[in-house]
Amino acid sequence: MSESDSQTPKNLINIITFNVRATKTIGDDGIIPWVNIANANEEILNLIDKDEIVINEKEITIVIDYPLTNPASLSLSSETGFSREKLLIEIRTKYIEIFEEEEKAIEENDGKGKYGIWRHSLYDLDLVSLDVYKTESGKIEITLEIDS
Repeated sequence: MSESDSQTPKNLINIITFNVRATKTIGDDGIIPWVNIANANEEILNLIDKDEIVINEKEITIVIDYPLTNPASLSLSSETGFSREKLLIEIRTKYIEIFEEEEKAIEENDGKGKYGIWRHSLYDLDLVSLDVYKTESGKIEITLEIDS
């Protein structure tokens, strides 16, 4: 994604939530309104409506900016659209790559990483929702609502 794309005005067209059925009831009818990024492979088994196609477009860009000082983006294509499960798998995979790249860069560059991650591990990050925007050029851009 170019800098001009990220600066383009955009309209919020959808908010996609991630709810997980708790294996042990903890209130709210046993529903957890987020997915932990580090534990997503396990939590995906109990992800509510995981197979629902939530984005029909065939090409999207996901912007990852937390807890990064220098944001990263991920471009995805799918002929059938995107389900919660597919989005979660792709987001988790990208976060793992980012954290591994950061760790390697810190070791090689006297403590300076490519993304500027500060005081967080994957286990700190909970994906609450995705904000889906359509840019003026018609492209789909997604930002993440992450709690830590």
